[in-house]
Amino acid sequence: MLNRKIDKGIDENIHYVKDLLGVGECYDVIFREYHVGRKRAASFSINGMTNDVLLTNVFQDMLALNPEDLSVNTMQKVFYSRATHSQVTLVDNMDDVVTSILSGQLAFFIDGEAKVIVFDARAYPARMPAESNIEKVTRGSKDSFVETLPFNTALIRRRLRDPMLRFTIVKVGKRSKCDIAVAYIKDITNPDLVDSVKERLDKIVIDGIPMAEKAIEEFIMGGSKWNILPKVRYTERPDVAAVHLLEGHVCLVVDTSPNIMILPTTLWHHLQHVEEYHQNVIIGSYLRLVRMLGVALSLLLPPLWLSLVLQRHLLPEYLAFLGPRDPGIIPLGLQLILAEFGIELVRMATVHVPSAQSTALGFIGAFMLGDFATKVGLFGNEIIFYTAVAAVGAFATPSMELAMAMRLLRLMLIIAVMFFRLPGLIGGMIVICILLIRTRSFGIPYMWPLWPVDLAALKTVFFRLPIPQKLLRPAVLKPQMENHTESSKKAGQEQDAGKPKEDSSHDS
Repeated sequence: MLNRKIDKGIDENIHYVKDLLGVGECYDVIFREYHVGRKRAASFSINGMTNDVLLTNVFQDMLALNPEDLSVNTMQKVFYSRATHSQVTLVDNMDDVVTSILSGQLAFFIDGEAKVIVFDARAYPARMPAESNIEKVTRGSKDSFVETLPFNTALIRRRLRDPMLRFTIVKVGKRSKCDIAVAYIKDITNPDLVDSVKERLDKIVIDGIPMAEKAIEEFIMGGSKWNILPKVRYTERPDVAAVHLLEGHVCLVVDTSPNIMILPTTLWHHLQHVEEYHQNVIIGSYLRLVRMLGVALSLLLPPLWLSLVLQRHLLPEYLAFLGPRDPGIIPLGLQLILAEFGIELVRMATVHVPSAQSTALGFIGAFMLGDFATKVGLFGNEIIFYTAVAAVGAFATPSMELAMAMRLLRLMLIIAVMFFRLPGLIGGMIVICILLIRTRSFGIPYMWPLWPVDLAALKTVFFRLPIPQKLLRPAVLKPQMENHTESSKKAGQEQDAGKPKEDSSHDS
């Protein structure tokens, strides 16, 4: 079906599309025949994916044409004077026609014409935007992305009324033909980054991507497939996507997915939350530091406690109370591992059961299983406590991918401590630091601005600065436009010195 042209004989086109789409076998492929003037016409569409009321109004105008008006240039007259729908195109390639039909558009054939009118009057089954379950805020907007691509791009466009905002459609999947919108601001985002993203998308060879954005991530992200650190950030919030676009990032909006992929990202992108910017500057900084501390504790607290209680001679006197006096039959390291598995089982169970039962299941896991496990001697009280602190700390980040990575790294550290005690913890942390330093996202160092060091940007990582002082565009992204605060400072310095103000908007 490569580059098949549209035949001027309508019967040839009808037979081809009928055979290809299985008209008569598939109940949802709708075929209709009409008369436009004295000429035969036909349409193909998918049941449930088109706005029938809108198309009926359009067809009434088209079918009311007089035969004498269509003696010459039939297609041009129909298209320009009667096809009054705003989203309509002329297509001269059968491959594109079939893809349009399967995407929910309506194809209109006219006998004797080598082009087809395609009406984009799609009416997808869709839910309306609602509050995100993962990135909730006490203040701020409550809308979030949904599974319909046009809705998602409209939510971003509503916040960025910038004529330079671009949504470039790339189709992925030989059979699925899934639409992916590459979103960026043309005069801000590094064009090399945009070209790299599009090139990697074009190289994807697969039948379909039913897993949507996660399948795309595995194709376009280079490096080791065994690296568990998240190299992209997902968000369900349009305001978060808009902020990253202004910084010079690229967003991938995948049809059928409510999660927008932001790239490239660093570790610190996964440790920030929109709630910080809806609070006072000091309160926002406090929340960010607490979040970072919680994630650090979720990684280090259980293995550090285990390494100290297994080598009690290393404990100072003021920490001599740590560790059980009678560790029991099961080794402490194995108790921690069993507790980790128990937490994971409860978490997965609460996700998969109906919401009405998830609260009850949480109580069962917390009180009945935890309390009975300590009474029968399966776990010690301290095991339960440190595992719970680690579990709560992991949920402090809005990035589920980073939280899962922290859980797995924590489990690896616990196993290392079981075999090698404190040297195992130190060695494991060295391996994690090397992994963090070596990880890159589209060429961007994962630990920037901590490594390589950028003091000007580092303060924006640990503290929620006032918006006028915030670096709008990270230098590591190599944006095309200069940061607005740097421009204003430079202009102020020049005015103070009595110098004429120069245009520096395109300095990098």
